Amino acid sequence: MPVGLNNVLSIGHGALIASQTAIQVTGNNISNVNTPGYSRQALVLKERVSLDYYPGQIGQGVKATEIIRYFDRFIESAYLEKNASQSFYKTEYQKLSTVETIFNESATAGVSSALNAFFRSYNDLSQEPNSLAVREALVQSANTFTSAVNNAQQSMEAMRLQMDGLISSEVDRANLLIKQIAALNREINACTIEGRNNANALMDERDLLVRDLSTILDVDVQNRGAGKYRLTTRAGYVLVQEDVPFALAFGGIQVDKNLVSTSRYEGSMGFIGSDGSEYTVEVLTGGTVDTTGSMPPPPGTATYRVSTDGGRTWIANEDGSTRIFYATDEAHSNAVKDVRLHFTETGSSLTEGDTFVISPKNDVFWIEPTSQPVNISTQVYADGTTNMKRITGGTLGGYLTFRDYDLGQYMDRMDAFSRAVIWEVNRLHSQGVGLDKLGTVLGTEYVRRSDVPLGNDASDLVWRDKITTGNVSFAIYNNATGAPVIPYPGIDMFSPENFDPSKHSLFDVVNAINSGPAGAYLTATVVDNRLQIIPNEGLSFGISSDTCGLTAALGINTFFEGSDAFTLRVRGEVLTNPDLVNAGRINGAGEGNAGDNITANEIAGLLSKKVSITTPEGHSVLQSIVDYYASIVSKVGADTARTKHSYNTQSAMAAELNDKREEISGVNLDEEMTSLIKFQSSYKAAAKLITTADEMLQTLLAIK
Repeated sequence: MPVGLNNVLSIGHGALIASQTAIQVTGNNISNVNTPGYSRQALVLKERVSLDYYPGQIGQGVKATEIIRYFDRFIESAYLEKNASQSFYKTEYQKLSTVETIFNESATAGVSSALNAFFRSYNDLSQEPNSLAVREALVQSANTFTSAVNNAQQSMEAMRLQMDGLISSEVDRANLLIKQIAALNREINACTIEGRNNANALMDERDLLVRDLSTILDVDVQNRGAGKYRLTTRAGYVLVQEDVPFALAFGGIQVDKNLVSTSRYEGSMGFIGSDGSEYTVEVLTGGTVDTTGSMPPPPGTATYRVSTDGGRTWIANEDGSTRIFYATDEAHSNAVKDVRLHFTETGSSLTEGDTFVISPKNDVFWIEPTSQPVNISTQVYADGTTNMKRITGGTLGGYLTFRDYDLGQYMDRMDAFSRAVIWEVNRLHSQGVGLDKLGTVLGTEYVRRSDVPLGNDASDLVWRDKITTGNVSFAIYNNATGAPVIPYPGIDMFSPENFDPSKHSLFDVVNAINSGPAGAYLTATVVDNRLQIIPNEGLSFGISSDTCGLTAALGINTFFEGSDAFTLRVRGEVLTNPDLVNAGRINGAGEGNAGDNITANEIAGLLSKKVSITTPEGHSVLQSIVDYYASIVSKVGADTARTKHSYNTQSAMAAELNDKREEISGVNLDEEMTSLIKFQSSYKAAAKLITTADEMLQTLLAIK
């Protein structure tokens, strides 16, 4: 019977239990008001099924169906994205701020002030070419300048190496979080009964771990309930599939081979060296791999081009045209930026369209048990946009971007700056004369192969792109009298034809000196793949003219040695003997007058003279050396300011989304106290209902 005292007692009992449970849930909310990641919970109450009766349906009271948590998946997803972005920019900004101190000269003297001091010292020399004190001061200022450049580059290299340790630690932390999330999923799936039992505390713990993971890399959550939980990166690489964890790894220099369907090439690509860039090699014309090193290579040799930004742009020559390389074996590998590239298999042919991706650095890889590791390290293109198929957020993204893109750019630009200083100064200095003439001279610049044309890539001469067709003339002097042995302009190195960088090797240079007119006074040899010139006993020599840049390219009669910011230094002989600092030129009488200041004036003029500087992208710009360095400093400052602005913006958006999440999931004590009073009142009313039913029952029994 739906109507009766037992039914009233049952309704009261159900209401009592529901109110008691609601009070317990409210109390749990109040006690966890300061618990990180806690989501406010609520008891879902549902009316029991009513029974048909006269005069109408009779209710059966209330039942507590489940305890839910207040949680908005859309807001949480948006927060995870912004949290990863703010973590990315915060990390990059903090590191860029450190780089900014390297180029900040407001507190201490740096590269810019040392560069200006060096050129001013040459200006001082132009006024007093014979002064030993001025020469010593010039050498000292040059040494200070080279040390400043070396220290700046070494500081950035130290930071780049430090990044590897930080990245490795973040990968380990990410893997631990991934395992913990997968383990929580296993517990949640075991506890959850849809519509009846929700593992709210475990889900809160899982969400908190996911938020921690989003500070490391960009993540995306797909949760369809019933155990169908999937955690991926924004690019779609699975990190957790239900209760199965995947993993990340750091290290493993890798070469990916992508051959066209018709290709039968059986090898891969190898490299020597390391770099922060990722190299994409694309075969342009199919063919064989050259094993001879001859120039030009045998007919049918394959050619390729190289990109350092995923194929969006290609390494160019100074005139802007794409640089083409011949396919070679390891013995004749090609120098491309900071690495040497070669093919590992010479017995099979390459096909047009074959591509190879080379990563000569430690990277972050996504590990899947059934396939090869996938490189997911952050990749920034030349235009500053990011490869969206890689890591795009979090501390990992910030560290990788800073290491490979930011530091890579600054270090490449410092190398370009150093190369410009070395070449422009040496080009002028090599044609000058100091207070002392030249005795035995060993060039500072190496060639990899002495038997190939110096202008060819296979020679590996650092300055091969700078030399042109022309000639070098030697002036010969009697040491006893100091008088020239032969009239101006002296003896040509090459006679009767000129030097041609596309034809003549280092061996050809040696043969031209020894077998030509200069051979009567000078002896040339190749020592450790460098040019050595020895004058006959009682003689010395000088460079009266150089129309091809060969002496500067080989490091003969130069001021600096080295080829980049790491190796830039004053030539050892100049350091020990300031009289070898060239201030003048050999005149029409074949003499090198002590008071001549032509060379000193020309080098001092480099302070403001616009020269051709080869950028890291391979293009040539016309700019003064001082202005080019200023552009590096400006870029560091602009990048730091841009990153700071992005961090502030993303941080504000993440904070706003977190506030919205707190509005939904956070505990409001005022609301909870209101709920507590409400449920306390309902509990009292339910108890009163039971008391009333009991009194009615006692009355009924008394009637009997």
